[in-house]
Amino acid sequence: MAESRALRLEAFVVGHGPAVRRLARQWAEGRITHAYLFTGPPQVGRRTLAWAWGMALLCAAPEPPCGACRSCRRMQEGHHPDALLIAPEGSSLKIDQVREVQRALARTPVEGPYRVVVFDGAEQMTTEAANALLKTLEEPPSYAVLMLIAPSPEALPPTVVSRCQVFALDPLPVAEIRAALQARWGVPPEMADPLARLSGGRIGWAVQAAQDPEILEQYAERLRQIQGLIPQGRVERFAFAADLAGADPELRAAFLETAMAWWRDVLYLASGVDLPLTHREHRETLQAVAERVGLEGARRALEATRWAWRALQRNANARLALEAMFLDWPRA
Repeated sequence: MAESRALRLEAFVVGHGPAVRRLARQWAEGRITHAYLFTGPPQVGRRTLAWAWGMALLCAAPEPPCGACRSCRRMQEGHHPDALLIAPEGSSLKIDQVREVQRALARTPVEGPYRVVVFDGAEQMTTEAANALLKTLEEPPSYAVLMLIAPSPEALPPTVVSRCQVFALDPLPVAEIRAALQARWGVPPEMADPLARLSGGRIGWAVQAAQDPEILEQYAERLRQIQGLIPQGRVERFAFAADLAGADPELRAAFLETAMAWWRDVLYLASGVDLPLTHREHRETLQAVAERVGLEGARRALEATRWAWRALQRNANARLALEAMFLDWPRA
């Protein structure tokens, strides 16, 4: 029985204590629900937590997930017969994919007590796919556990969200990411510190950047673009907005997240507060910008960038959102 066994999600998940403890309570009380929605920024750990929860549900060890049994190994390898990971095909998650899930759920589990389905990028569901999924959420088989991953509840139809338990995952503290990089992935301290600061609280990004130098090079290029845009006028900024609007959505999101961290540093320096900087290696440049744009200019730029990021999460017109943002960036 689930009530007699302890849950050990912490062995597979970095941080997110409130969500982990909430799942542990459900486990201890035997209250496994049929639909979960994990929200938060990309690479913050949403899919890791969802998959670890699925491992726990299918693991028969005394303290699941054990990570060593046949079920856990097959989950980690991605070919457990009772677990499906559904991701967008191309630019959307399509109705045929939802129908595939429905056909799978029509069959009882092969090995475990549940059939686990994780929809990664659920915000990219077409209207038809969302309507089809809603039917399953309304009348799921008793053994079905569906998990949706999206940036926020607002990115999904309210009818879908209302049938899920929502777990909001916040960015992790810098210290927690720095410690995890060193303890779990063996990253040297001199590398773990800047990665943790630049990660924006996203452990997945930090781990990938530790393993792929190109990710840090791309980050440095975004910083050069931001610094280059600050003295530019409307024509140059709108031309950049047009190019960025036509880029991959993940590239747009990465640019805006880097810009938010940059302007937050400028705001800290302009206000005179003694708070740690994300880009402390660029303190001299940040200080110069802070002195030129002032507190109000930094605040306006940060708010405009946050607004653009949220608008794009809601599938707003990318070019218009970026142009509006650049109009509020001060020139320095």
